Amino acid sequence: MYWSAFLFGFLGSFHCVGMCGPIVLSVPGRAWWQRLLYNLGRTVTYAALGAAVGVVGQGFSLAGWQQALSILVGSAMLVIILFTRYRSFDLPLSGPLQRLWIFAKNKLAAILQSKHGGAPFVIGLVNGLLPCGLVYAALFAALATGGVLSAMGYMTVFGLGTTPMLLIVAAFGQRLSPAVRHRFNKLVPWLLAVVAVLLILRGLNLGIPYISPNLDQPGHMHHAH
Repeated sequence: MYWSAFLFGFLGSFHCVGMCGPIVLSVPGRAWWQRLLYNLGRTVTYAALGAAVGVVGQGFSLAGWQQALSILVGSAMLVIILFTRYRSFDLPLSGPLQRLWIFAKNKLAAILQSKHGGAPFVIGLVNGLLPCGLVYAALFAALATGGVLSAMGYMTVFGLGTTPMLLIVAAFGQRLSPAVRHRFNKLVPWLLAVVAVLLILRGLNLGIPYISPNLDQPGHMHHAH
């Protein structure tokens, strides 16, 4: 499943250009290591969020419901993709999401003025908390991995997948045309649909290596990813 996390992050990063591009260009410092620190901060936050959902996933796994959880999550993802208006991964900001957005926005505004060498890392940490449908979709998939470490790993790989495009934005600015970004954004729901189908197949326990391993066998509970 980790390869899908990287592809999901990489293709989804074209969506990130529109949302996070201005923040990337505002990060203090222009050195390559400062840009890497920013992306490291984002990835650390994603991994921490992965650990949080992984606790829930591991609870299902220990209760013997990992297969059902995988099928349920995969099915829910397909329903969201096929029957809702959130295919672009833009979320309506209201209630808790709005409060989270205001908190992160205020923190970012203050940190962006900092000249401290570690500011890019902190900006990345806070940036990872910004409400983003793309990140929440990745967390949905991480939940189905059924373990804390596996969910952390999934979100880490997802974060690494988003990094190349944001490094390009940092180096060259937002020169990617909206038309090109739109074409890549249209691929993301299809990739997410593939991930959803893989989760469903995984839960069906068909005994197919890497795609639908036998989760009942010893050693597969945490190593089937």
